[in-house]
Amino acid sequence: MNTQKTNSTIGLGLIAKHWFFGLMLSLTLLLCPELKAQVQATVDTTQMRIGEELEFLIQVQADSTDFVMFPEGKSFGAFEVIRSYAVDRLRDDSNKRRWQLRKKYGLTQFDSGYHRLSKQRVMINDSAYDTPEFDVAVLTIPVDTTQQQIFTIKPSAQVPLQGGPIWPWMILLGLVLLGLAFWFWRRKQVEREALSPPPLPPYQEAVQRLEKVLNQEPNSQGALKDCYSELTDILKTYIHREIDSRALESTSDELLDRLALHQMGSHFSLETQTIDDLGQILRRADLIKFAKAQVTLQQWHLDCAQATTIIDVLKAGIPEPEEEDEQMALDAAAKAALLAKQKRKRRVIFSVVAVIAALATYVFYVGPQEAQDQIFGNAMRDMAQEPWYKSEYGVPAVILESPEILVRKMYQHPDQDSLSARGTAIFEAFTLKDEFYVAVTSTEAIPQQNWDIAMALNRSLVLLEEQGARTLIVKDESFETPEGIKGLRAYGSFYVANASGKVGAEQHQYELLVFDQQGGIQTVMVAYVDDNRFAQGLKERIINSVSLEIPQTQQKPEAP
Repeated sequence: MNTQKTNSTIGLGLIAKHWFFGLMLSLTLLLCPELKAQVQATVDTTQMRIGEELEFLIQVQADSTDFVMFPEGKSFGAFEVIRSYAVDRLRDDSNKRRWQLRKKYGLTQFDSGYHRLSKQRVMINDSAYDTPEFDVAVLTIPVDTTQQQIFTIKPSAQVPLQGGPIWPWMILLGLVLLGLAFWFWRRKQVEREALSPPPLPPYQEAVQRLEKVLNQEPNSQGALKDCYSELTDILKTYIHREIDSRALESTSDELLDRLALHQMGSHFSLETQTIDDLGQILRRADLIKFAKAQVTLQQWHLDCAQATTIIDVLKAGIPEPEEEDEQMALDAAAKAALLAKQKRKRRVIFSVVAVIAALATYVFYVGPQEAQDQIFGNAMRDMAQEPWYKSEYGVPAVILESPEILVRKMYQHPDQDSLSARGTAIFEAFTLKDEFYVAVTSTEAIPQQNWDIAMALNRSLVLLEEQGARTLIVKDESFETPEGIKGLRAYGSFYVANASGKVGAEQHQYELLVFDQQGGIQTVMVAYVDDNRFAQGLKERIINSVSLEIPQTQQKPEAP
């Protein structure tokens, strides 16, 4: 009896224990939706036209505190990423802490056939989730040759050269024009000073101006006013040049007071009567000019005669200058010439210092390298900043981005087995002697022709030597492209010889890629002079953009 009761108790305990764990597991699944599948991916179609955009959508259910990282890259499997849209966020109505993240990509493919969109990895915190694979059929567009005329292939177009920023050259041109304008102005001023006659002595100038005034016959009070203005200006100008340098800026009373001081200081031999006569003429002129006083023609003639007498008396009262020795005069002239020369020298130095200061300020503001590039130009910098071109070259095609469109070149070699022989297309941008050089060769496979990748590398190096490369240092290694095409990578340095065979002192770096497919052999070479700034980046950008056309025989179409 006791045994049965014990067994019954144990059985009930086990049932309760299993029921408890089942309940906890169910609650965990309900309360932890992150344990469910969180990543979904779809495509808008499994059939597309060649070059059409394929929309690839990834949806992620995540908590508001989760860190989600979507896949990035230039290609997803066999498809090229042409557009990456912004992430769209939607809140889950059933759980306010849950968010739905939607990331859309625009993909395309330019080769017809069946292509696979491979798995893409989405990271949520430390967990990785892979999207499913999609098989997409890329269809060609049929061409109706009965309605659409077929044209011949157009020749290569010359891409216009694009320079750097123009504003540094505008500033430099402005400075040059300002310098030329100042030089012409200064030259005209010197010529004008040389051609202008020397000024008359003060007494002769006063006498000539008095004779002109005496020849006038004023017939109205307005004319008399103008004549008295001219008469007072003659007297003040003479006194200004010979006796007192402040005569022109003084009033009549101030001028008379200063003449009295000169008389008291025995600077000049001035009579009191002369000062009084001068005061009468000046005061009468002030009354006529400012108070509209009336004056007769007879008084005008008397004042003119009195002014002539005053000038003669003032001239007689001025002490004669001491006679200078001839040698002193020569010394004074030499000193004046030396001062003029020093003045011109100071102007030149000031102009040079101003230009140097402006250039130094500009260099300090933008930096030495930036200033050198903007003033003198930098081909490497221009190539790095200007738009690049993505093109296909040869058959089978080599696809890459380059700063200039590569132009097909023809080379004649006696060795018909060379890569430049018949069946090989060679495309170049720039020349091997330039600071930067890009070359692509594409050799279509010929039946019964035994090629291997080592021979292709050797032929590429021979072609390089034929263009003038000397002292070649070669290092090679195997590599494989994302498309699964195996190849060789060679790199090293060389020097370039000119037409006369003289080898230059500038070292060139290079990187050479050689690919071997059933459809042919392709090579990509980038040679450059390393400037420690832009050359490495240009080379890496070209090398990283290289992709190859896979012949139809190597593709394995699969049904979607």
